[in-house]
Order: sequence, then C-alpha cells, then structure tokens
Amino acid sequence: MKKDNQKIEKALAAAYRNLRGPEPGEDWEMSVMRSIRNMPDASEKKRWPDILGRLFWEVCPAACAVIIFLAIVSYHLNVIPDQDLAQMVSTDDTIEMILADTNG
Repeated sequence: MKKDNQKIEKALAAAYRNLRGPEPGEDWEMSVMRSIRNMPDASEKKRWPDILGRLFWEVCPAACAVIIFLAIVSYHLNVIPDQDLAQMVSTDDTIEMILADTNG
C-alpha cells in the first residue's frame, strides 16, 4: 500500500512538472507591454508645476470660503470707511489746516 502511494505521488509530481498551462495570446502580451510602457519611471521625480497645481486645487475651495466669510463679516461690521470720512479727508480746507499747523 505504501509503495502504491509512493508510485502515485511520483507519477502526479512528474505530471505536475511537465504540465504546461495555457499560453497567453498575442493580445494579452501586447496589453501587458503597453501597460509597462505607460508606467511612470521609478526614478522620475515629481516636478514643481505638478505639485503646485495639485496643491492649488486642493486649497482653492477653502480659500474661496474664507474670502466670502471675510467679505460678509466686514460688511456686517461696517469695516469699509464711510463716504463722509473720505470726503472730510479730501477737502481742501483740511489739507490747508494741516499744512498751516506743520509750518508753524
């Protein structure tokens, strides 16, 4: 019984070693070679425009949200100078008074 099992194991091992699997076709080989050609080079370093372009599009929505938020807050807090203040500074009388005070 043991000898029969050994004979069977040897026969199966020899059959397994000699077994040829299905060979891939020409289409498969062409697709594999195409994918290898399209792979990026391992030594290729990332360039600055690629890094900055990606960073720009990642930060852009947050920057727009901050700009909109600051515009709304400045409008509600009336940070923008009033027209009266601008007129008061730009009148000729104010400039003459400032020049008269500095000259003595």
